[in-house]
Amino acid sequence: MRSLLVGLVLLTSLAACRASLPPIAPAGAPVSAEAPVIVYGTHWCQHTRAALDYLRSRNIPVRFRDVERDPDAYDEMVTRARAANIATGGIPILSVRDRMLVGYHQDEVDRALQD
Repeated sequence: MRSLLVGLVLLTSLAACRASLPPIAPAGAPVSAEAPVIVYGTHWCQHTRAALDYLRSRNIPVRFRDVERDPDAYDEMVTRARAANIATGGIPILSVRDRMLVGYHQDEVDRALQD
């Protein structure tokens, strides 16, 4: 069942993220005061890449979780999204200081970082 859900999430995101991009190296440490942002996405998604590039350009510590390659990352994303009453039909999903955001919207990320 989980494989089917992963496949469904990835297929719905594919149209928006078709660009073939090089893999993104996972950021190291878990989220903490030093790393307030988690980006749940895939290595091939241009929107995931844009979110990571933006956060890193602002020197904001970020942890990348590849929901396609890591079943635990997918489970974590779904659990956290459901707890926040948000849909998991697309990627990226960001956790910014424990506030869940669907998709990458720079203004929403900036607001969440300021809260």
